Amino acid sequence: MLNKTLLIFLLLLQSDLAVSETLAVSKNKSDAIVLTFLGTGAPRPSFERYGPSILVEAGENKILVDAGSGMRERIFEVGGFPLLTSIDTFLITHLHFDHTISIPGLWLSGWLYGRRIPMNVYGPSGTEKMMEHMRKAYQWDIDYRGIVGVPLQGSKLTAQDLNAGEIIKVGSLKITAFAVEHMPVNIQSGKSLGLRGDTLGFRIDYKNRSVVFSGDTRSTDKSKLIEFGKDVDVLIHEVQVPSPGNSKEAKLANVSLSVHSTPEQTAYILSRTKPRLAVYSHIIPPGTTERQLIEATRPFYEGPLTVAHDFMKITISDEIDIETVERIGKQSFEDSNVLDD
Repeated sequence: MLNKTLLIFLLLLQSDLAVSETLAVSKNKSDAIVLTFLGTGAPRPSFERYGPSILVEAGENKILVDAGSGMRERIFEVGGFPLLTSIDTFLITHLHFDHTISIPGLWLSGWLYGRRIPMNVYGPSGTEKMMEHMRKAYQWDIDYRGIVGVPLQGSKLTAQDLNAGEIIKVGSLKITAFAVEHMPVNIQSGKSLGLRGDTLGFRIDYKNRSVVFSGDTRSTDKSKLIEFGKDVDVLIHEVQVPSPGNSKEAKLANVSLSVHSTPEQTAYILSRTKPRLAVYSHIIPPGTTERQLIEATRPFYEGPLTVAHDFMKITISDEIDIETVERIGKQSFEDSNVLDD
């Protein structure tokens, strides 16, 4: 009888690109981690790929990994007011604008429409200071709404800087932060260019399930992803394809190659970690097709691999299911029942 890993791999081969829309049907979902890709793009604007953000649900836990542009609207599309007001935790991989810009949107919208507990943000060094500035920037807004009658409970924004290697508990989730190679370096020498700060990846464990988020990173033989991603259920990795040509725009776009991973480089990490499923997200440029990414990776890595798109949902349990979330239609706050006790 075929073992589970081989069965999954054979299913993948049925598609020229990656995986079928439904990889398998899980029998046991009580220990599942569910991932909803709210945004799979990067800094460059895109109609198809919003800024990077992934919703993680496990048991009663709901957290967000990164807060790219359009995240609030994507949350509203997949879960309406009940979801908008029930999320109270962010994990931020680093402080680039495309990973943090939607924090105020969910913090304040969620509070205004019913969240009555603080918004909590965990991230690398500098996160506490950034959140302090956000609180100051929107204090007038909070004061205004409080005076006209919106309960102030839930308007608080808290933050905690995490160190690489630190483990925290959020609900029943075990979250491990680890350093990734996204700080600027001299391309020739590999030496740091002196910018202070940290960039993180995260591993989330829930019961017997696990998922790793690479954050933005180069891929080298020193990558901590090799350690923390070893035999993980799902490994989500960023990717950048070089822009062709010699135009000024192409040259500017390719500046970031020194701090991101090409498909070939990512394949090295995947071949060392051997996840049950590898997923490309944070795709640069956002117009890069699934076929391009798979074809560039396959000569170097033949394991289970898919390319995320906005509204993709992955359920990690006995098997791994992949589907597209159905967006809900028009919603009325007055009929949402989010304020019921």
